[in-house]
Amino acid sequence: MMTQEGFAARMLVMGGMLLSTTVATSASPNYVLDDGSGSFNIGPSQFDAQLLWGNYFDALPGAETITEISVSLSQSVPLGKPISILLFDDPTDDLDPSDANLLARTDSVTVASEFNEFLTFDITDTTVSGGFFVGVMMKLDQGEIAAHMDDSSNSGRSWLFFDGEINLDNLGSSPLFYNMASTPFNGTWMIRATGVPEPTSLLIMFAGLHILCRRQNRYSTRLQ
Repeated sequence: MMTQEGFAARMLVMGGMLLSTTVATSASPNYVLDDGSGSFNIGPSQFDAQLLWGNYFDALPGAETITEISVSLSQSVPLGKPISILLFDDPTDDLDPSDANLLARTDSVTVASEFNEFLTFDITDTTVSGGFFVGVMMKLDQGEIAAHMDDSSNSGRSWLFFDGEINLDNLGSSPLFYNMASTPFNGTWMIRATGVPEPTSLLIMFAGLHILCRRQNRYSTRLQ
């Protein structure tokens, strides 16, 4: 692991004016750490690198199946740039995703967005339990910035990995990775996730509604 001074020397940070927040999502994320007011953007300053940044969450009852991941990017990120949306399971549930296992991946490209606006990406519906990690990965040229941070909140659950090419089967093999709480840029990535009940729970719920409807129909028939 590098010193904080070494980290600062290798990363490019651009401060942004705190403007009124505009958050536009196609769903209502229920895994949220940020407050919607990002002010810093981070990227590699001294070399080209593949960056993976993300937040660690604990699965909530009734929201165990992740369906969407939302991310707010720097407004200066190049448009049409490949971007990967990632969901990992942490087998040790220890708040450290360096040993996490990849569960789902969606590949897309960057599009225009407003300041603090969230872009929402569908992923394959994936059920999680315990700790899980939601990440965004991009290949960035020197001086390009993409990762958007809310520096007014610090969860201690935001992580950054970078390498020439990140091994998604072994995040801990990256030569440089950090919990952002231990860096000079202490804050929370603006990455969220949306979870719904497990499919079995939905089936039980629908079965219960079906039985209820049948009983109501029988009762109505008897009254006629």
